[in-house]
Amino acid sequence: MGKLLRGTNWYLEVRGREHYPAHFHVIGPDFAAQVDMKTLTIIEGDIPRSVKATALEWVAANRALLVAEWNRMNPDLPYRQ
Repeated sequence: MGKLLRGTNWYLEVRGREHYPAHFHVIGPDFAAQVDMKTLTIIEGDIPRSVKATALEWVAANRALLVAEWNRMNPDLPYRQ
């Protein structure tokens, strides 16, 4: 798994052997969510507001890294804009 960001009690990761749409996971002790990489909308689950704000701020500044990690972990499902 490609853990790209760690918060105080949560982390953001890209997993291999996934499915479209391209997405990342935000996981904490009492929450988990999948977030669409293109639209940045939550596909499944929920994220506390403060964690979501921090995660999406990081994604905005590091989108190329996020896409590269998706493509590395999921070579058969390349990210499509």
